[in-house]
Amino acid sequence: MKITARTLSGQICEVQVEGLVFKKITPLKGNILDLPWIAPGLVDIQINGFGGIDFNRPLPSEEAWQHATQQLYAHGCTGFLIALITNQEEGYRDLLAGLTSQINRDARNCLGFHMEGPWLNPDPGYRGAHRADWMGKPDVRMLEDWRAIAGSLIKLITLAPEVDLDASLRLIREAVAQEICIFLGHSGTMGENLRAAVEAGAIGWTHLGNAVPANVPKFENVVLHALAQSGLYASLIPDGVHLPPHAFNVFANLLDRVNPSRLLLTTDAMAGASADKSGRYTLGEVEVELDAEGSARLPGSGRLAGSTLTPFQGVFLAERMAGLYLEEAWTAFSTRPASLLKLSHGLHEGNSADFCLIAPEKTPTLLATYHRGKCVYDAP
Repeated sequence: MKITARTLSGQICEVQVEGLVFKKITPLKGNILDLPWIAPGLVDIQINGFGGIDFNRPLPSEEAWQHATQQLYAHGCTGFLIALITNQEEGYRDLLAGLTSQINRDARNCLGFHMEGPWLNPDPGYRGAHRADWMGKPDVRMLEDWRAIAGSLIKLITLAPEVDLDASLRLIREAVAQEICIFLGHSGTMGENLRAAVEAGAIGWTHLGNAVPANVPKFENVVLHALAQSGLYASLIPDGVHLPPHAFNVFANLLDRVNPSRLLLTTDAMAGASADKSGRYTLGEVEVELDAEGSARLPGSGRLAGSTLTPFQGVFLAERMAGLYLEEAWTAFSTRPASLLKLSHGLHEGNSADFCLIAPEKTPTLLATYHRGKCVYDAP
């Protein structure tokens, strides 16, 4: 298969796909009009659920898995991590066993698991939609339990070091030795504790600016410390709700203007994403309702509980809110998170042929998604 398209940097090229991989990519001269854009498939490191399916509950059927993953393909996502939020040990074991079995049978675009809990700060300002009574201090034994069930599918862990610094540092070192990424999040860690976690191997911060108390000191606050920490990546949710546009603009530009860029984008999507934007859904044991704007919130408290953002939509919202070049926003949602997961991803010969074709209109639309050289979504 050969495709002539324009990369997001403007280069016209002929892309030859053979089998599962990019066989040859040839730059072309000239200015051919009406070519689609071609870009690497999107990679989302935090998907709690999608298309009406809650990954934090047992899958109801094979069809549910097919539907949720197909909906992700339909939004340009060729790779994602299932985010499992805070749970009890038995709950984690059951979810990991069921989902791992499904992934081993038919992984589709699922890359593994992001364990967002239970080692988070239980303070009401930090815990978000997670259950405080299920939280605890980092435990290497539990990590070994997860690995015994899911093996190398455990890709990323989010934790709060201040829960127990010594236990956190032990777990970070053990996880990094097993090639698991460690992010900090739902956390108030700053200063020496933050530096110690980074020195032990932590490399990122999960949805920076969220799961933070509404009122914090002007200078001594977790957001400024995370932004100032050299080499620390941070994921942002570009829905205009988790971070208002002015805050997203500041955070994204601070993270993206360093070399190398530290900006990552994620949806933190829950079951209501790419589903009916009304009614109630679940996020594990928690009931979530969608408000009039489609935001996912806990009934009563109004706390955010994931988002209904889709990956393709998120790229262009990030571009507009932060004034980023499209290529910069797309990289933060594709090849950069993939590289942290040690995946060879992008428009390079020999890489898996995972890519999107996009209509370059005023409001861009997704024409097709390809995964391992096969068209998995073709716009109607």
